Amino acid sequence: MSSTMKPAAPELASQLLAELQQVRGLVAVKPFELADLPEILRIEKEAEEKSLMGLGRVTNTGIQAVACCRLIYTALTSMDFDWTFHGALLLKKGDEIVGEEVRDPVRLEQLQGRKDVWFMHRNFVVYKQKLRFPQDIMQKICHFEIPPIPCNWPVVTCLPAGCRLILANPSTPGDVFLKNKYFQGWDERGLGTILIGVIEGQDNTSSE
Repeated sequence: MSSTMKPAAPELASQLLAELQQVRGLVAVKPFELADLPEILRIEKEAEEKSLMGLGRVTNTGIQAVACCRLIYTALTSMDFDWTFHGALLLKKGDEIVGEEVRDPVRLEQLQGRKDVWFMHRNFVVYKQKLRFPQDIMQKICHFEIPPIPCNWPVVTCLPAGCRLILANPSTPGDVFLKNKYFQGWDERGLGTILIGVIEGQDNTSSE
């Protein structure tokens, strides 16, 4: 897949790296080597085969989406990193979202006390009317998904028109791999890793 893609423009890659290093909560940012894609995908595939809390399989569509990008970075995140209100975990029955992590405190408060909502965790809600509850979860008819998260950082201004950034959360083994390969095994409390990919617009097809 990536072997047939044209390399990203070096000037964009270096400028974007410099701007990503200014994002609050990103302790360190490094270009991700496309040669490492098979390994991170293998690690995530193995992680997907293990159930989450014994409740169902996990699909990391975020990593899959970033793997389709030809310009990828890996970053070390601190507790200061702003995840905005995009949840990092979904529960799906087929293609329908039947549960999700809710980061918006206002929406979270609105969901508190509703009889058609069950809190699996302090901010992970299950919409009971959308599935046979709890049978569909216990029988693993549903699956968890770690989706790609859109990024909108004001300090990033160099992207061509039509391009956008997404980030992906690796599994715990993926996090260990990235820390060891790119950040000298740096593993203090509160530090995590993400992958950042550039989704290119159709108009970004220059031969240079």
